[in-house]
Amino acid sequence: MFYARIVREPKKGGYQLLPQQGSPFFISSDLFRTYGLKVDQEVDEELAAKLFRESQKQGCYAQGLSYLARSEHTTFHLIQKLTRKGYPKEIIDHAVSRLTDEGALSDLRYARLFIERRQRKNPEGRLRLAQRLADRRVRNDAALQALDELFTEEHIAAYVARALNRAKTEYPDKNVRDLLRLWGFSSYEIRTGLEQVGDDELP
Repeated sequence: MFYARIVREPKKGGYQLLPQQGSPFFISSDLFRTYGLKVDQEVDEELAAKLFRESQKQGCYAQGLSYLARSEHTTFHLIQKLTRKGYPKEIIDHAVSRLTDEGALSDLRYARLFIERRQRKNPEGRLRLAQRLADRRVRNDAALQALDELFTEEHIAAYVARALNRAKTEYPDKNVRDLLRLWGFSSYEIRTGLEQVGDDELP
């Protein structure tokens, strides 16, 4: 007695596995060809289980790719989203590994973009940025590498210069050094930045 049958699924341009009991699931054309399936083929429970697992892997990967096409994600938050979609851990781990290997998912790229965007608008010190990255669950190694790359002396001087401009514009009556400390700049970063612009630039 067969467990399920392969039928066409015209809406998605693929196929379905239609069990005698339970819910059907989609089979892509690639999966159909890989397993040498045929329309109206009867399959046993073992093959049905393999097809279901492979279909889940494809679906999870495609869902992850769709999320990443819209915006950068940390590994942590992508896993959260895929988990909410109901995929099991091993399927998610496989998709995340593949997406990472292909370069679609990158905590390092996320961290770089986050720092660059933040520093263009409201520049802050390294420790403050490190905390923001930690709050977003960026992997530690990726966060440290991005911070090292984007907090050279040249970068620090540019950040402090922007912060000074912000201070002059938005807080003309406040002490500049106090504001820089409030925005998370360390003593070293403040000194490095002020040396570049010169004391005569202070309000």
